[in-house]
Amino acid sequence: MSLTSCKKKELKDDIYIFFTSDVHCGVNEGMGLDGLKALVDETKSAHDYVTLVDCGDFVQGAAIGTLSKGELIVDLMNAAGYDIATFGNHEFDYGMSQLSVLMDRMEFETVLCNAEYTGKKENIFADVKPYTVKDYDGHKVAFIGVLTPLTITGSTPGYFMEDGGFVYGFCAGEDGDVLAARLQETVDAARKEGADHVVVLSHLGTYGNVYDAVSMIAKTNGIDAVLDGHSHSLIVEDRYPNKDGQDVVLSSVGANLQTVGELIIGKDGSITALHVDAYDKKDEAMTAKILESFGKLDAILDQTVTTLDHDLPIADEEGIRMVRSRETVMSDLVADAYRQAMGTQIALVNGGAVRAGLHEGEAKYSDFFSVVPFQNELASLYASGQQIIDALEFSARKTEGLYKFDGNVVGENGAFLHPSGLKYTVDTSIPSAVVLNDEGMFEGFDGEQRRVKDVLVEEEGIYVPIDPDKLYSVASINYVLFEKGDGNTAFEGCEAIVEHGLIDVNALIDYVRSLGSLADRYTAAEGRITVE
Repeated sequence: MSLTSCKKKELKDDIYIFFTSDVHCGVNEGMGLDGLKALVDETKSAHDYVTLVDCGDFVQGAAIGTLSKGELIVDLMNAAGYDIATFGNHEFDYGMSQLSVLMDRMEFETVLCNAEYTGKKENIFADVKPYTVKDYDGHKVAFIGVLTPLTITGSTPGYFMEDGGFVYGFCAGEDGDVLAARLQETVDAARKEGADHVVVLSHLGTYGNVYDAVSMIAKTNGIDAVLDGHSHSLIVEDRYPNKDGQDVVLSSVGANLQTVGELIIGKDGSITALHVDAYDKKDEAMTAKILESFGKLDAILDQTVTTLDHDLPIADEEGIRMVRSRETVMSDLVADAYRQAMGTQIALVNGGAVRAGLHEGEAKYSDFFSVVPFQNELASLYASGQQIIDALEFSARKTEGLYKFDGNVVGENGAFLHPSGLKYTVDTSIPSAVVLNDEGMFEGFDGEQRRVKDVLVEEEGIYVPIDPDKLYSVASINYVLFEKGDGNTAFEGCEAIVEHGLIDVNALIDYVRSLGSLADRYTAAEGRITVE
């Protein structure tokens, strides 16, 4: 059955809309862009109406994006033949100036209906239309772009500011009504222009919040299908009632090209959504382009980020690794970078994530990728003082009075937490009371004694005792805060601020560059962790 009541012209062929979302630089993962291009081109050889669209978060997520600041990814999207895209929150991760460069580089249309600008400088979205209409031999389909209002905290808040105040917004509001009104206004404009079908390219996700795709469907009418991203959900074809009780198709394709979406608008007006999980053909020219792009990384990795006049180690003079049981100057730097990037009161870095130090002389991109090589996403949440204390206790359970014995490291733990904005002491004379379950997950404590003590939080430049009942904003990597990495469940149930933020190496490089020079900075560990 048609989801729209009347059609201006009968279609002579079905309309095929292929869609991707949350590719996160995974151009050679899943089907790969070369498989996608082969699929789209083969469909074009058999059908008259074929369009390729993306729902955001394409330029960030792997070294090929980080090192080229998204430029190589945009070039590959151009080569793959994308027609339309909307923005994800991670398109902002390289800053507004670089996003402007990327937009100039794009050979496909961009659409976004809910961007707002109140500043006095250049509005990056000045030339971005809220929707575009494609004409398939007289049958018109409107494509609307919409981005989560939580984008400001989902990237770097400072990028959305001028002179200390926020100038960009995305129709936020406590109940989602502001966003719904903007979306409805855009749908109405597209219908007035003659759109027979309206397809929303959404970067809202299905998180169950007031801004998500399901909520927007329920608060609007006139939309036929929502192609969704952001939450990395796998939804083939769900149908939800709009505010008039009419069904709207919702589809989402996960991340990293694990599947490709296919929305088919039939000649009879019907709408069907499919997932294409595999395709055995590859476009050879596209494959060559991907290989060429990855080949360019070597030259970028050799570029200098900064020049150091001293070492920033994670090991002692004998080469014995300390970062998994003792504070190091390198882990101090990384923790401070995460704290600045996420704008939180506290940051925590697990020692297992800091894999190398930096050495005197030129520090190149490749060196920073050696320090934090896993491409972890930063995240933040609100945690009580007690939850933070518990996390520190869990992380220090293996710490010993000595970190080395007879030339070998002892007391190591990849979960060992390095702070920014916080200090603490580990009393190794007290046995650990941490209890783990059979899977090695933190389950609680056996007894009243604790080895972590004197936990202090920085407030207005002064360190004061942590308040177990107070909520603090905490940054780390997603692995630690939301994925229970290393078995740390202390933050389970905490209110999220940002679940998927900047890539860690981006934050580290940006922070080092913001300092200008590391001369006389980070020359020794600052005394944030005391081990007795």
